[in-house]
Amino acid sequence: MADIKFMALGGQDERGKNAFIVSVDNDLFVFDAGIKFPERSILGIDVIIPSFEYLIANAKRIKGIFLSNPSSNNAGAISYILRGIDVPVYCNELTSTLLKYRNLKYRIKNRENNFKIVNDKDIIEFGKNSVEIFRTTSSFPETFGFALHTEDGTIVYAGDYIIDGNEQSWFSTDMNHLSTIAEKNVLALLSDSEYASRIGYTVPNHRIDKYISAPMKDFKRRLVLGLFEEDVFKLFEIIKQAKEQGRKMAIYGKTISKIVESKIIQDSLKISKQDIISLEEYMKSTDGILVLTGAGDLLYSRLAKIAAGNDEVVEFSEQDTIILATPPAAGVEKRHAEILDELARTNANLIALSDKNIWAMRASYEDIKLMTRIMKPKSFIPIKGLYKEFLSAERAALEAGVKKENIQLINNGQVLKIAKDGKLTIASEMIKTSDVYVDGIGVGDIGAVVLNERKQLATDGVVSIGANIDEKTKELASLIDIQMRGVIYIQEDNPIFKLMQKQIINILEKHKTELKTNNIAFDLNNIKKEIVSKIRSSIKQETGKQPIVLVVINEININSFYEPRRNNNKNN
Repeated sequence: MADIKFMALGGQDERGKNAFIVSVDNDLFVFDAGIKFPERSILGIDVIIPSFEYLIANAKRIKGIFLSNPSSNNAGAISYILRGIDVPVYCNELTSTLLKYRNLKYRIKNRENNFKIVNDKDIIEFGKNSVEIFRTTSSFPETFGFALHTEDGTIVYAGDYIIDGNEQSWFSTDMNHLSTIAEKNVLALLSDSEYASRIGYTVPNHRIDKYISAPMKDFKRRLVLGLFEEDVFKLFEIIKQAKEQGRKMAIYGKTISKIVESKIIQDSLKISKQDIISLEEYMKSTDGILVLTGAGDLLYSRLAKIAAGNDEVVEFSEQDTIILATPPAAGVEKRHAEILDELARTNANLIALSDKNIWAMRASYEDIKLMTRIMKPKSFIPIKGLYKEFLSAERAALEAGVKKENIQLINNGQVLKIAKDGKLTIASEMIKTSDVYVDGIGVGDIGAVVLNERKQLATDGVVSIGANIDEKTKELASLIDIQMRGVIYIQEDNPIFKLMQKQIINILEKHKTELKTNNIAFDLNNIKKEIVSKIRSSIKQETGKQPIVLVVINEININSFYEPRRNNNKNN
């Protein structure tokens, strides 16, 4: 009997940061490794990734990382993992191409051979265990799910999926293959549940065809379509309609350009060089199409930059129709509303599709129920989503025939034991999990102190104080320079300004006197701390703000400051 455990490094009771581990005896199988976009209140942080301490400590046990697709939520953290762990990454060709490009962007070298390209229906052997790959329908072409076969049964990891029996393309699901896997004694189904509370099937609410068809036929206007990088299915719809109408497209975004150049897109849509134009050519056209993309907040930043007239090439005008063709992603809802306001200030015609019009290509309630019925698992574990969504997924699994005692909702870090009969037990042990903040090229070096200081700077501003004292006498040797930013507008005759100068002088005089009379050491660090405390207290009392206070005191030799004599002797 195998010792099978399931753990989540991220993705449980949160949106994004998906990273899951199935442990079979001494082998570890990692499914997806994603990022999460931070709320705007977390200042200066680009993305959040899971802590990979557990993987680093158990690197020799890892058989591979298996990626559903190259979306940020599922594969955005791979570059950070490969910095510290040399492990194989199993994915499709498009995912491999995009992730290798990201590695170059993050200056990660000598990891090209880590990517192992696999295909639908491949079976990869790992001793007594094996991983079978099946295809699902999601926003990326050829998205994968994985069936981990063990001696006690199969663990099915259904990543991003919807049930669409009519789709016949790189986005289609082979239902016969799913039925074949189901016959191999499915021990547990790990199911995407982020949108489990949406009643019904996702199909046909994921299509944008009917919303873009009329603007596509309006040749008197240029067309701008804003998409997230993950919305490749929508990109397919746009390209098909653009080719039908004979309209040329410009691509704004390096990642989406790589996708358009990929073999899947080229073979499926027969794109020629004549179909794609440059941004400069788009601006000169009267009926061109601009596909503008970005991951998370980057999409909105690009739209805002153009709307403000700060882009070097592209600008919006009354000649444009802008369609924001994607609902807001988790964590950027407020930014979505703000960009709609900014775009409305341009002269362009604006069309925004909300989540009432367009659903993300992820499993809804009936999708989860049907997938569970197809797989016929002994146990069901909802993943990827908030706790309230897990409760909806649990109801769907119950309706599909799973016993209530064989359904378990777990948090990040909990260890779930999976028995041969499908019984699920939460172990007393825990693995360490946490959010790791990524700021530029810095990973994990941003702590609570730095974040609190950023919030303080944003809300209360900063006060900078500078002074010079004589290194021997400790007398004040210059005027006291006080600068404020983000606190209040201050002039030299302002009472607060005079009060702060007096307080600083009094502190310096007190320590100078103590040095002479009591022979107490003149400690600049203690003096600076006292000035900071006193000034912050005064500003709090006078203005209600508590700014960051920075103090610089230089000890100088006054005697060294003299005007040098001029030497008029040209022979010297």
